[in-house]
Amino acid sequence: MSAEVGGQLEAVAARRALFGPDYVRLAAVVLVGIGVHAWLVAHTAVPARDSLGFARYALNLSDPHPEPGTGTPRQRIDVIRAAEQPPAYPAAIWVTEKVLRSACPLPLPDRALLATQVANAAAAVLLVVPLYLTGRMLFSRNVGFAGALLFQVLPVAARVTSDGLSEGVYLLASAAAVMLGVRAARRPTVGGFLVCGLAVGASYLARPEGLLVGMAVGLVACAAGLARLWPRDAALGRLAALGVGVGLVAVPYMVVIGKLTNKSTPGAILNPWETPRIWQGQPSAGAAPAGGLAVLGAWWNPKEDEGKNRLVWAAAAVWTEVIKAVHYVVGALTLVAIGAHRRRLFAGDLGLWVPVALSGLSLVLLFFLAARVGYVSERHTVLLVMLCCLLGAAGIGPVVRGLAQVPVLGRVVVWPAAAPAVLLAVLVASALPYTFKTLHPHREGHKHAGKWLAAHAGEGDWVQDPLAWAEWYAGRTLYHPPHYPGRPKYVWVVLEKGKGSPHSRLPQWEEARQRAAGHRPVYRWPGDAPEAGPAVEVYKIPFADLAPR
Repeated sequence: MSAEVGGQLEAVAARRALFGPDYVRLAAVVLVGIGVHAWLVAHTAVPARDSLGFARYALNLSDPHPEPGTGTPRQRIDVIRAAEQPPAYPAAIWVTEKVLRSACPLPLPDRALLATQVANAAAAVLLVVPLYLTGRMLFSRNVGFAGALLFQVLPVAARVTSDGLSEGVYLLASAAAVMLGVRAARRPTVGGFLVCGLAVGASYLARPEGLLVGMAVGLVACAAGLARLWPRDAALGRLAALGVGVGLVAVPYMVVIGKLTNKSTPGAILNPWETPRIWQGQPSAGAAPAGGLAVLGAWWNPKEDEGKNRLVWAAAAVWTEVIKAVHYVVGALTLVAIGAHRRRLFAGDLGLWVPVALSGLSLVLLFFLAARVGYVSERHTVLLVMLCCLLGAAGIGPVVRGLAQVPVLGRVVVWPAAAPAVLLAVLVASALPYTFKTLHPHREGHKHAGKWLAAHAGEGDWVQDPLAWAEWYAGRTLYHPPHYPGRPKYVWVVLEKGKGSPHSRLPQWEEARQRAAGHRPVYRWPGDAPEAGPAVEVYKIPFADLAPR
């Protein structure tokens, strides 16, 4: 007797991740993000100075040039090894610049800088997806929508991610790592932690502090194992998977450069034997300008801040930069959200612990940076701003419900269901006037000076440009920093005069001023500017007049 048992395989439909309401919300935020970033890119006088270095990196990846004066050919791996910055953002600029070649008739200096902005802004718009999904996983669709929308419109976040800076690519990878970390913490599997680690590694390739996301997820996994929320051997295996994922992406770059990072700031932080030059009071690229506060940052001023407690100064500087960057109200909403959802935290909601732990680590790093180096910038706060947008959006509902319970204010809320949307609209409306201001309008003269120099300066002449924009637009520093051998006939000095020029911290600033003293400018922009400025001036000085100095 024989029996035959058989069955028919049935196709099971894949579980849907997004539905109609999700697509509507995502489309709305993407359209807002495109509009905001397109406006800012179109209304940029000149991109940030850091964009020059990123664009040069990208152009060398596209066409590696020999080091000046050596003539030795280079490979792309040599470019990556020698560069101070990680390669992810320059690689994105390289691809963007290739796309713009056929769509944009601009000269190479202009097109390369435009590519830095477009690559950054495009990544910032794509950031909507992981940020929305994280908010939906932790709270609700509306919270995910509000968090993604706030990040697109807040002034610091929108402007930094529309400039020629690496924040957009860095935050896109970090947001993806946070999303995958939240998912792995809630539905723990070895594969989930491995994929999260890969995203953390990608974030590190944009900025070294991208490793913070891995540290936050690792801390949550350790806590889950120690609290026996997970079996300890399972927690150890998931931690190992996270580390393997990070290593697969990050270690090859570390091997190429031979260390953790080529950036100077992490080196200054991690070197306990060296006192940063800001604290020593020596002039450097990081020293404070005369006012003690730089644009978009707080600097220790060795003269004005002498005698102050460094730790107190660092805490005040971090607080000032963070509260401005989160547009004040969003910071308050973040605290409200943490208080409103504290029971979930103490009940062991590991997914919610991921952004909270990452926020804490970011604050610690900012404080350590300020205390160690004497400098903290709004740029350094963007990861924290992104997390505050997400958590702050979750505080809108509790705030509205709390206001409705106040006897006097409760009568104002005539439509309770629409009150959260109204509060969100008020936040957006309050942010947009600051967000839509032109980027670096007082630097526009450097572009005009550079184009004028391209037509008038001799090939063998030197250009001394402390701010570096004019040299770039003149086409002299596209593939390498300034390199002027021999004895030129003329030295062309570019200076910025008038209000908005607190750049005594730049190494060549004082020397350029001394060289121009006693000479009349041969070019001035704008031409009708008053004698005291603000204006950008170009001086043509015979080298023979400078030789005795």
